[in-house]
Amino acid sequence: MNALLKDLFAPRSVAILGASEKNPWAGLVLATLERIGFDGPIHLVNPRGETVLGRPVVRSATAIGAPVDSAFIMVPATALEETLRDMARAGITKGVVVTSGFAELGEAGTVEQNRLFDLARSLGLTLMGPNSLGFVNMVDRVALTAVPVTLPILPDPKVGVISQSGATAAIISNTAHATNVALTHVVALGNEAMVDMSDAIDFMVADPATKAIAIFAESVRRPDAFIRAAGQALLARKPIVLLKVGVGELAAQVAQAHTGALVGDNRVFDAVCRDLGIIRVDTIEQLLQTANLIGHTGVLGEGGFAAASMSGGACEMIADLGEAQGVPFAALAADTTRQLAATLPAYASTHNPLDVTGGVLANLQAFEDALATIGQDPSVALVAACFDLARTPEGDVLGRPVIAHLTAGIGRSGVPGFLMPQSYLSVSDYGRETLSETGMPLSVAGLGHAMAAVGAAFRWSAKVREGLEQRDANAATARPASRPRTERETLDYLESRGVPVIPARIARSADEAAEFAEQQDGPIVLKIHSPDIAHKTEVGGVALNISGSTAAAREYEAMVARVAGQKPKAAIEGVILSPMRPAGLELIVGIARDPAWGPVLAVGLGGVWVEILKDADLALLPVTPDQVERMLGRLKARKLLDGYRGQPAVDRKKLAQVIAAIGDAALALGPELVSLEINPLRVTGSDVECLDALAIWADQPEDRQKAG
Repeated sequence: MNALLKDLFAPRSVAILGASEKNPWAGLVLATLERIGFDGPIHLVNPRGETVLGRPVVRSATAIGAPVDSAFIMVPATALEETLRDMARAGITKGVVVTSGFAELGEAGTVEQNRLFDLARSLGLTLMGPNSLGFVNMVDRVALTAVPVTLPILPDPKVGVISQSGATAAIISNTAHATNVALTHVVALGNEAMVDMSDAIDFMVADPATKAIAIFAESVRRPDAFIRAAGQALLARKPIVLLKVGVGELAAQVAQAHTGALVGDNRVFDAVCRDLGIIRVDTIEQLLQTANLIGHTGVLGEGGFAAASMSGGACEMIADLGEAQGVPFAALAADTTRQLAATLPAYASTHNPLDVTGGVLANLQAFEDALATIGQDPSVALVAACFDLARTPEGDVLGRPVIAHLTAGIGRSGVPGFLMPQSYLSVSDYGRETLSETGMPLSVAGLGHAMAAVGAAFRWSAKVREGLEQRDANAATARPASRPRTERETLDYLESRGVPVIPARIARSADEAAEFAEQQDGPIVLKIHSPDIAHKTEVGGVALNISGSTAAAREYEAMVARVAGQKPKAAIEGVILSPMRPAGLELIVGIARDPAWGPVLAVGLGGVWVEILKDADLALLPVTPDQVERMLGRLKARKLLDGYRGQPAVDRKKLAQVIAAIGDAALALGPELVSLEINPLRVTGSDVECLDALAIWADQPEDRQKAG
């Protein structure tokens, strides 16, 4: 697909199919091609054969009589089938379908869309759309879109844009130009009936001009392909910065109505992005500023961030905003601070962020030297100079000389650096001239956006160094001979997979319960044993701290009678007996099958706290023990793992190995497994033990699935 997309997005000759003066789109496409500087042949096709905007028109694609690399298809929906056949006869194999009225209208539209694009595949066509606004290729100066291109074309583009919304793609493009973010490509996917987000990611990963990928997404239609493409982007050291809407219930409904796409669980998507190094943002401004920063800096070294400003207030804002974004501020070495003290005015600060004071205006070389000095500190991987761009010559007193010195300081620092205007404003033509004439490599506007981008840059760089987790999802799929249905069967199955579980036996009579209790050194636990009862506590099917044979026999009979009274149709197969464990840290380990992403592992604080605190971390299966250790480190309750109130610290490595084994065991149960829950998983020091387990299957009665 990637080679086909290269031809689609970089055509040397184009055709507009359905061109008409009654539809303004043809004129807009022609104007955009002219503005961007496209110098290849442009052919117009309309069955009537009339002239359009003074240009000759042929009646069919086959009548063009010359090679066409890509077509802009703007015919009515009713004419699309014949247009596709005409393209195939003419040898035009790539195109953008702007025509709407398909999946975005519902089920009937989806059926028709699938029919037409299946036809397109059979004809050997590669199409983007339908309902697509097309693309802009700033590198090769070609565009098949009705969206106007803002001039001038910005130099040295680094960022490629992929959008599932055509109108938003236009807004992103305009915002990028206004804030001096140079784009390589803008691709508006439309309904993704053939070319989808993962294909566009593949194209930009392979594109040498694109250094960062900015995505506006409403849904992910092919999760497996998305994971593969995003993984390739990480391996290629090209960041994906993603703004995904539809994270709330109302927005999800709007997205479904808008595109005909289902929107999955945002928490699961968050976990997917984290594990793939995808940077999630909340606004278009953050999307562009973050992608632009990392597109210029690339992977940062293993150090921290340092900044300098003439404003103490700006330094305080940088510190506050940076801490909120997890920015690792570098601790400057003593030699560095001594050198700064000798360079700067006596009342300047030598702490990071560095307040050089307005006194440096009398000695701009001192500002330059200070920036170079902090960048040369071994603990620094990225530097920034906080200074605003003047918008007009009249408002610029010392701006260009200051920025020239800052550029020189960044160049001498030996690490990537950028200009950081305090306010978020559009960059004027004069501002662009200033950046160009001084050679400043990058400007990231607005301290809030800049600090968010810096924090993301360090996290992404760490993920690149960490790499992708490589696990074979098929390695754990040796199916058991039979499905575990009850708690005891589930625990026995887990034990067979190397997971430590609490010892237990099933009593079929009160006498057997008494015998078991007599053999124990302490109290025991009784739980009802039934394949028809998921949550035992709710029906009186759990008894704790039962001591002695007499009490055990009495509770056995009482429990069976109690549960039978509440669940008369349930098959009661006895009572599970196990020793009562002393208090310890209780975790929950759950596996659920997400309809889009597949099996998802959740790890969190368990027992009675699970529904109250909702402290859990997620990851797609399979997972490695190292991944699980990082999951544990992200829990709000992670300090409990280090020991509390006399409890020993938890052996995190052993715990992570057990949880990874539980994940493998869940995978081995196959796609019919709806969920597997271990709650609690008791942890004390190096002792890890499953106390309770529940498996829910797709073909079980609905009431049991809900209960689980």
